[in-house]
Amino acid sequence: MTRATVRRALAVLDPIFQSGAATRLVEAAVRQWASSVSRLQPDEALRRLLRLADQLYGRIDVLAVDLDGGIHAKHRLTRYHDFFVDHVGAGETVLDVGCGKGELAHDLAVRARARVTGIDVNPRSVEFARARFAAPDLEFVQADVYAWDPPHTFDVVVMSNVLEHLRDRAAILRRLVAGAAPGRVLIRVPSAERDWTVPLREELGLPHFSDPTHETEYTVGQLEHELSLAGLRIHELVQRWGELWAVAVPEGAAIVSAS
Repeated sequence: MTRATVRRALAVLDPIFQSGAATRLVEAAVRQWASSVSRLQPDEALRRLLRLADQLYGRIDVLAVDLDGGIHAKHRLTRYHDFFVDHVGAGETVLDVGCGKGELAHDLAVRARARVTGIDVNPRSVEFARARFAAPDLEFVQADVYAWDPPHTFDVVVMSNVLEHLRDRAAILRRLVAGAAPGRVLIRVPSAERDWTVPLREELGLPHFSDPTHETEYTVGQLEHELSLAGLRIHELVQRWGELWAVAVPEGAAIVSAS
């Protein structure tokens, strides 16, 4: 079956599936299914219910991007940019590693009045960032962090939801710190202790990371350890929205705060 055939079929079926009657029917069917599944052994019932929850959450995640015109609604709702903006001073040079579509890099350039370079390996993300977030003192570079070295020093390195996607994280951190020589590194990673269902999923043999592309998710101790391997120590740590946000500084260095 070709994609065109599938699209034509969906165009015919969509009005049926989108109707209020279909929604009520599906809701009733799901309630009955969940009730029936719940009479299985608890571990098997939980596996089935959690798999359905994953399917629904995946669709919710996609729609949260559509809701705000290509920018995930979490940027607006959690206001996590504030942590980074508050820790960057006007005129400072910032390297945003894994900048994605450029949402945070733009805020750092506009709200913190910093000079920002964002790098990302995905050419479509970089293209989106350049088109959507053009601003003075803001540039986007397509680059692979595994092979790219900073061309000069930076006052601040930002890694927001990046480390968990990487292999050889300590080695990458060491290279970035050596090349960029930042006074501080601002980090945001998912917490492995964000919810009681995380260890439950692991116990049941189900995926337990918040994103299937993650290489790891963090406890505070793990984050401290990986940063120490790169010659960094945590100066400030915040845990909110199931994530860890940290200000890390080079070992032995004086604390340089945002001016």
